[in-house]
Amino acid sequence: MEYYYTPKQYISSSTLTIVDDEAKHLGRVLRKQQGEEIFVTDGEGSVYLCKINSLTKELIDCSILEKLSSLNEPEVKIHLYQSLIKNPDRFEFAIEKSVELGAVSIHPVISEHVINKTTNKHERWQSIALAAMKQSQRCVLPKIFEPVSFTDALASAGSNLKLIADEKENELRINISDIKGAYSSIDLFIGPEGGFTAAEAELAVSHGFKILALGARKYRSETAAIYTISKLL
Repeated sequence: MEYYYTPKQYISSSTLTIVDDEAKHLGRVLRKQQGEEIFVTDGEGSVYLCKINSLTKELIDCSILEKLSSLNEPEVKIHLYQSLIKNPDRFEFAIEKSVELGAVSIHPVISEHVINKTTNKHERWQSIALAAMKQSQRCVLPKIFEPVSFTDALASAGSNLKLIADEKENELRINISDIKGAYSSIDLFIGPEGGFTAAEAELAVSHGFKILALGARKYRSETAAIYTISKLL
């Protein structure tokens, strides 16, 4: 079973329309035919079992047979604040896998040790999130935000648990096992190569963050994000 996507603006109580690249993919690449049944998500929590009524090069019109809600979504809402990574492919990998695992939003962060400060890839990042949502059969499309500074990222964090991952020894550090299942929403800050500076960690703590220990191993930035999200869910 594969999921396809159309924005909510193209959905009524009994019909929906698939447009643009998604319509081209279903019609030209997958060769879907009139009368076939497919699953379509609006990216806002609902999935629709539909029957294809008609196809053109740009549009696919469907009848809604059944509406399903909140499938395959984790109870814990994780908002990932991922520092930009020197290798852009690794940052994109972090987006893809974090979405597949269940992150509900991703905030690119320009922290002190960030080397590659490219900020013009938002559209590409969002398309990666869309593909990952469909591949993992989620019904919520995580929003990818524009990159912001570390201080602005701290100010925007508002979950009932705020975590900053730091490999450095610190008596204030907590372990994942201490918090798993205890919170409904989590802001998770992951650093770039070299991690966060001591000053950044201190600033985060002053904003109500807890320092999260990731164990004895030293991880790549994208691995740290994937590892932590998988452990928290």
